[in-house]
Amino acid sequence: MAITHDEAVRFAEDVALYFEQDAGLPRISGRVIGWLLICDPPEQTAGQLAETLQASKASISTSTRQLIQAGLVEKISAPGDRRTFYRINDSGWVDSVFERLAAVSNILKVLEKGSELLAQDTPARRERLENVADLYRWMQRELPPLLARHREQRLLNGGKK
Repeated sequence: MAITHDEAVRFAEDVALYFEQDAGLPRISGRVIGWLLICDPPEQTAGQLAETLQASKASISTSTRQLIQAGLVEKISAPGDRRTFYRINDSGWVDSVFERLAAVSNILKVLEKGSELLAQDTPARRERLENVADLYRWMQRELPPLLARHREQRLLNGGKK
């Protein structure tokens, strides 16, 4: 049984709250993500998004532009149709995680400076910093192969689970 429009909008709001709280995104951007994850058809115009999400076209425009830049949403067109459509960029999610992992090297550089500053300090003081650095080094080492296997598996399965 298909979900109701109200259930779908509620889901979009739940996604919005998650991204607002855990990723610092504006709530409307989270609503766009949530709606595009489950809407039918999967491609939506800015007008459709504004109407469904009860948002201004300006906020939809700002949100879609930011989500496109982040690689999470893509802009498409349909032959013979002058409108612009938006949909979830399936490959963008893994790419986004890879980009975030690239930033791990930046925090590791900062943490290395901290280690140099504390080189002659007490072990307890150095340990707090090293615990965090160990976590980031682990993520830098372990997550890229895991994400690559995920991407490879999806390609082998034709983009499906």
